[in-house]
Amino acid sequence: MLEYGIQRFIDAELSDRLGVEPYERSKDRDNYRNGYRQRKQPLSTAIGPVSVKIPKLRKGSFYPSVLEHYQRIDRAMISIITGAYFNGVSTRKMNKLFADMGLVNINRSPVSRCASQIDEEVQTWRNRELDQRYAYVWIDAIYTKVRTERGVVSTAVLIAIALKEDGYRDVLGMELGNSESYHNWKSFLQSLKTRGLERCELWISDEHDGLIKALHECFPGQLRQRCIVHWMRNASSKVSKTDLLWFLPLLKNLVNSGTKNMFDAAWGDLTREVSAKGREELLDWLDSTYHDIVIYLDFPPSHWSKIKSTNPIERLNEELRRREKCILIFPE
Repeated sequence: MLEYGIQRFIDAELSDRLGVEPYERSKDRDNYRNGYRQRKQPLSTAIGPVSVKIPKLRKGSFYPSVLEHYQRIDRAMISIITGAYFNGVSTRKMNKLFADMGLVNINRSPVSRCASQIDEEVQTWRNRELDQRYAYVWIDAIYTKVRTERGVVSTAVLIAIALKEDGYRDVLGMELGNSESYHNWKSFLQSLKTRGLERCELWISDEHDGLIKALHECFPGQLRQRCIVHWMRNASSKVSKTDLLWFLPLLKNLVNSGTKNMFDAAWGDLTREVSAKGREELLDWLDSTYHDIVIYLDFPPSHWSKIKSTNPIERLNEELRRREKCILIFPE
């Protein structure tokens, strides 16, 4: 009955437009009916899918206003589905939500198809042109599970965020790699360069060998700050739990220094205590890493809390982890 009623409405609207009923003659008419075409997708209604035929004209085209109404409903529903998926609602939960609303014909497959419409926007975003210069760029990687032809594998997500010269932060890009290898990092950094990035006043990263080598090759001569939080963890791992009782307070005092003089004083206290304890290997390691962790001291002190570590990128990582709670394994 619904299908019949919609079809009658469509035919009546066309007759009103042409000014004549089917098979009726008129000298004033300027167009003619030319059969029907089947609408590719049935209308989604609360009582199920409805097949509809759309009239064709010899000249021009005709699209029923009733279908435009349903199109608006479809667009709103797609927008809701896409937004929910983007905000971390799983397809299973979306299916239950629409079932509770009485839309039992929407299952996980259509939800996934609606969500796939994000892909085009994501590709546009990933390939967009970047600024030539940025004040600071933080680079890091996290691991997530991805289903491939070889099965479920742990995959690195390489990430870069930046502070623009106008003071706004920007996610420069993300790229999947089987690991944090030199080749994967170089491919990622080269893609940033291809999209327009030429110079950054300071790069902030951890001490991954492949990343450092790739960064020096893609952006030679540019400054890099070693994440001082990661550095502190590396330093703590080089002593016993007993030694941490005296070593950790010295590290925290250094990391929390508010001025360059305080940093120099804290560094002196640290190295003197390490030397007094006879930890020559640890002292050599501290000396070898000194120049990697002090770069941020030459920048404005008001920026230090943000640029001495990769912590600013952790907010983005939290969003990715939140998504993981719903989608435990991502498709490739």
